[in-house]
Amino acid sequence: MSASSARTGPTSSRRLSWDVIRVVALLFVVTGHVTGVAARVPGIEAYPFSVNVGFGTVTLLVLSGYFIGPTLRRGSPGRWLRARLARLLPAYLAALLLVYVVARCVVVGFNGWRHQPGVLGLLFLDPVRPDVAAPGTLPPWHVPDLADLALHATLLHLWNPDVYHRIDGSWWTMPVQVLAFTAAALLWRAGWQRRVRPQTALWTVLGVSAVSPVLSLVLGHLPTASGLFYAHLFAVGLAIWLWQRGRLTSGHLLGMLLATVALHALRTSPPTVASVIGFTIMLALMCLAARGPDWDVPGLGALRRPISWLAGIGFGVYLVHQALGYMVARVLSEAGVSPWWLRLTVVVAFAVLLGWLVTVLVERPAYRVLTGPRADRTKAPRPGLEPPVSVGGAT
Repeated sequence: MSASSARTGPTSSRRLSWDVIRVVALLFVVTGHVTGVAARVPGIEAYPFSVNVGFGTVTLLVLSGYFIGPTLRRGSPGRWLRARLARLLPAYLAALLLVYVVARCVVVGFNGWRHQPGVLGLLFLDPVRPDVAAPGTLPPWHVPDLADLALHATLLHLWNPDVYHRIDGSWWTMPVQVLAFTAAALLWRAGWQRRVRPQTALWTVLGVSAVSPVLSLVLGHLPTASGLFYAHLFAVGLAIWLWQRGRLTSGHLLGMLLATVALHALRTSPPTVASVIGFTIMLALMCLAARGPDWDVPGLGALRRPISWLAGIGFGVYLVHQALGYMVARVLSEAGVSPWWLRLTVVVAFAVLLGWLVTVLVERPAYRVLTGPRADRTKAPRPGLEPPVSVGGAT
């Protein structure tokens, strides 16, 4: 979800097809959390329907893998990695501080607790709980503490297997992407793209990812926390790009796609069939986007501007929609806002607006500052190359 995607024009070489895929994937991520997962959170009134089909985030990770190829080969791996981190980390850290502070201020009240005195009590110390819970008290929400903040700020939160301590459940993708991009840069610098055949490298990654649950029996949380559990998603994305370039046969690509779908079927949450079908369709659409013409057809073409705008702020929306969206939903539920459509509209609009603010106030300015001195010395992108993408901000 590239921040640069909002700045498209009639002469832009940017392809609408990739933005459509990004926006559809993001839509399923947001609606899944808002209408599905949120219904299981204490204090949030459920909606009359649920669209909790879990293939949006994995689709975005495959897109991240795809765009590693056309961007990494354009310059030095060090500069490439710097640009990736310049997109990811400032916006993530800003969202982390925002969610942490708001959660400390709001969730304590949700739980019927109170803060200890002073700023330290508000932001860091354990809340004061009543000796006896009032009748009808809902199960408490987790109030993040300094340890949670430190783990998330250092991208080590996947090493804590207790998901109750996650400040935002969507942020598991952040360390996974940073590790994937770092590994790609190191392997490229070492010249592995010239020493190892593409199909050999990709099948190896798929195999390691497939056996990572078995490895976890011996290595504990290492396969998950290190990103090995999700490595097949980046590998199949890169496979689509290599196939597009004619460097991978259709037979190898088909095998890798089938292996990726099989792993998704074994690992996804119910409804499994719907999730597998959705993910399969998204992979097929990526293949069509890679080798086929752009989707600038009547109907979609008329929506190019809003689609590109949503794709451009997608990382910001991804960062803020879940935890803060749950807080907004609970405030609305406790305020007695009964029309479900109104609550849903407010929560989604809040996520889009705040995601836009994170994009324009943090992600884009930080990227310009962190890459400016080197950006003047880099070569301009060749025509026809799509700006890169990631769950956490594209670059």
